[in-house]
Amino acid sequence: MNELTPTITDLKGKIEKLVKLHQQLKQENDSLNAEKLGLQKTVEEQKSTIEALQKGQQELEQKKSEEQNTIITDTKLKINELVQEIDDCIALLK
Repeated sequence: MNELTPTITDLKGKIEKLVKLHQQLKQENDSLNAEKLGLQKTVEEQKSTIEALQKGQQELEQKKSEEQNTIITDTKLKINELVQEIDDCIALLK
């Protein structure tokens, strides 16, 4: 029986150490899971921001294209008016 007592005491100490280590690992796991959720939320927010920025960029590019088309059309009309005016002046000179 005396031989078993040190072994039992040693076993008890090892079990207590394992239980303590298990609790520490469980707390660390909970902490990491909380951090993971926070990072996932951040990723989702950033994805939303990226989508909104891309949509805004597309709208700006479309608006720019429309403005350029308007400028080109207006310029062509002005050139046509000037050509017509020159033609009228030439006709008067004849």
